[in-house]
Parts: sequence; C-alpha cells; structure tokens
Amino acid sequence: MSGWVGFNTAVSGLLASQKSLYTTSHNISNANTEGYSRQKVLQRATSPLALPGIGMLGTGTEIYDIVRVRNGYVDFKYWQENAPSGEWEIKRDTLVEIENIFNEPSDSSFRQYLDEFFDALETLSTNPSSYAHRSLVREKVVALTRHINETAQRLYALQKELNFAVSTKVKQVNDLAGQIRNLNEQIYGLELNGTKANDLRDRRALLVDELSKIVNINVSENNGKFTVSIGGMTLVDHIQVNLLKDPPNVVDNVNNPKEKLALVQWELGNQDVRLESGELKGLLDLRDGDGVGNNYRGVVFYIKRLDEFAKKIVEKINDVHSKGYGLNGSQGTFLFTADGKKTSDYQNLSELLDEVKAVNISLSGDIASDLDNIAAAMQPNGVNANENVLNLIALREDKTFFDNTTPQGTPDDFIKAVLSNLAVDSQQAGRMNENQSAIMDNIKQKRESESGVSIDEEMSNMVKFQHSYNAAARMITTIDAIYDVTINRLGLVGR
Repeated sequence: MSGWVGFNTAVSGLLASQKSLYTTSHNISNANTEGYSRQKVLQRATSPLALPGIGMLGTGTEIYDIVRVRNGYVDFKYWQENAPSGEWEIKRDTLVEIENIFNEPSDSSFRQYLDEFFDALETLSTNPSSYAHRSLVREKVVALTRHINETAQRLYALQKELNFAVSTKVKQVNDLAGQIRNLNEQIYGLELNGTKANDLRDRRALLVDELSKIVNINVSENNGKFTVSIGGMTLVDHIQVNLLKDPPNVVDNVNNPKEKLALVQWELGNQDVRLESGELKGLLDLRDGDGVGNNYRGVVFYIKRLDEFAKKIVEKINDVHSKGYGLNGSQGTFLFTADGKKTSDYQNLSELLDEVKAVNISLSGDIASDLDNIAAAMQPNGVNANENVLNLIALREDKTFFDNTTPQGTPDDFIKAVLSNLAVDSQQAGRMNENQSAIMDNIKQKRESESGVSIDEEMSNMVKFQHSYNAAARMITTIDAIYDVTINRLGLVGR
C-alpha cells in the first residue's frame, strides 16, 4: 500500500471543493443571463483500497459530472404553450389596429358620415331647388365615399404589412433553424467523450424558446441527435435543415389586390406548412381570414364587408335616384359610380355593380359637374318637387336595404353588425391572450424555480465549499507534518 494514500485523499477533497467553487462562481456570474440554467457539480467517493484483514480504506472523492439543472417536462410545456401565446398576442394587437381603422364611435366614423348624408337629403327635401342644399348633398356624398375609400385602403395596407410580417417570420424561422443546426454540430462533437456541453445546450434551448413562439414545434433528442419538427415535418434533423419558402409580396395596386395570397410552404416539395398555432399562424389568419365556414375573420373578411356595403349603397340609392328627374328636367343619373365616372360610361346598373368596390366608390361625374342632375322630383320640370328625395330618405330605415348579404337590415344595422363582429373578435383575442399569459407565467415561474440561479443559495454553497476547501488544505498541512516527522525525524531521538 502506498504511503501517499492519505495525502492523495486530502488533495482529492481540495480539488473537488475548488471545482465546486468554480461552478458556483459560474452560476453567480450568469444569474442574470437569459436562458441560463443553474449548473450543479456531481461528486462521489473514489474506489477504496482493500486492506487484508481490516477492510476497505477510503481514497477520497472525485467530480464525475457537471450538469445543468433542467426539467424536460417543463420545457415541453413551455414550448407547447408558447405558440398559442404568440398567436393570440398577434391577433389581439392587430384587431385593435383594425378597430382604430374603423374608428367607431367617433366624429369620423361610417355611421357619422352615413347620418350626415341622409341629413343632407332631408335638408334638400325642404327646398329641392336650393343650390346650397344640393351642394351640401354633393359634399356629403364625397365625404362618405372618401371615408369608405380610405378605410378600404388602410385595410389593404394592413394586409400588405401582415404579409411582410409573414415573410419576416419565415426568415426568422429559417435563421433560428440554421443556428440550432450549428449548435447541434458543436454539442454533438463536444459530447462524444460523455461530457455535457451545458452552456451550448442553454443557448440552443433559448433559440428553441424563440422558435416555439413563432410556430408550433415538437422537439426530440435521441442518441445526442436533436430534432425539431413543425406539423409533422422536420425542420432541423441534427445537422440537416429543411427551410421554409419565403412567400411573395402583396400586389402594390390596391385596386387590384390578391384575394388569395400564398401560404407558407416548405422549400423542398412545395408542401404547405401545417401550422396549428404560433405568431405565424396568427398572421396568416389575420391576413387571409374571410370568415367563411370555420375560417378566421381577418382583414379579408372586413374588406369584403366593406365591398358589400359599397355595392349595396350603389345599387339601392342609384336605383331610386335614377328613376327621378333633375332640376333641368333630365332623367335621373347615378348618384354613385366608380372612380368618378359618369352614368353614360355604363350600359346599366349591373355593369356598374361588377366594377364598384369599397376602394373606388365615388360621387358620379354627372353630379360632380352639374348640381341640376340631383334627381329630387319624380316628374320632369318639378322644380320644387321632392318626391324622389323622400324616396331616398326612406332607404335610411329600409329593413330590406341589405337583403341578400350577411348581415342584413338597414345601412346602420349592417355597419353595427360588422362592428359587433370586430368587437367580439377583439374581446376574445384579448381574453385568450390573458389566459395564455397566465399559463406562461406559471410555467416560467416553475422553470425559474428549478433552473434559475438563486443568489442566496449560491452564496450558501460558496461558504460551504470554502469551508470544505479550507478543511482539505488543513488536512494536507497535517499530513505534511506527519510525513516530515516520519521521513526526517523518525529515529533521531536519543542520539
């Protein structure tokens, strides 16, 4: 048996305490580092020496691993719940933006402009030959149509912004996938000898956290090979990456927008990415949602409602107006057209309805050029007659004004129903976002309680390992004194 066993035993305790102190120092240094997981030193007794007739003599201690304190189940829950959290956050913020576009209720809202238009008609009915009253009607038509135009243009602009956001998120997914792939390669190479690349694993987990908010993902690791998939298709397979295709932009011309925009697809195979939740899913729902069937009510839904509103205004009011006569005795013209065209530019009302949309509805060129063309009378040369104006005013409370649309009723009923849909969707998005935020806060708290660095705990460990280090050093000093006596002074007594 070696005479240095006691010395080696003491040295092993000294080195173990030293490494534990280093790890504690590393934890304290990264207490505020995002994504960092507390590291823990695993220590065990070394193999003892067998002493014949006596027993087993301990030989000290060793550090056999340094692990990151991480709960795989909590990570799984975080990644699963982070996607719907991102989706509802996007929907809440965007629906608030759509509410701001409609700006209801306010002094510059649909209902306000519509009321002012009918109020102008009522004023005209009191003195149909007054050019001041006719001018007021013209100005209110211009104000109403411009508000419809601007609202539609803002919705198209929002759709374009959402499409840009989709493109940005796709690029972000591809970038994160590339970074995860690079870390996979580094981690796998460093861990071939059985050690753990703790800090690199933390960096990878942080990237997965970020990715999980954008798209719904599944993560697995087998034999050190890390895999990330989206909707059953592999995004990262160890050191292989299957990228997403960047969707094309929205057509810039708002008068000729794309009603169906490209979905997110895999670069290889051109298959659609099956998105179940996440920021990307929220953006696509808002960009493309038309409310048909189970589809989400997004920007397309509100654009179509505006188009229906514009078409019905053109159809119902023009139908009544064209049956009357102007101040000069001429047959009534259209009051509304598309892009300021005249009645003579169309063969009939159906041709106008095929062309008109919310972005191009306007005052007709006939009324813009000559106020006499406002058809207030039902008979030619009816200078002070107001029968046709009264017919136009009656449309305000006509329950069949919107007769083949969803919703139906008067113009005011239609607008209120659309705004109610928006309010319900916005309220739901807000509540869902609050629920997901509460779930995520609970998961984050649990994750932090297990993986986060507690300064108080680390300070306690520091004191413990410092005492252990000092005790091991004192033991080495003691053994050194024993060896000094044994080697240098043993047998000198009595000489």
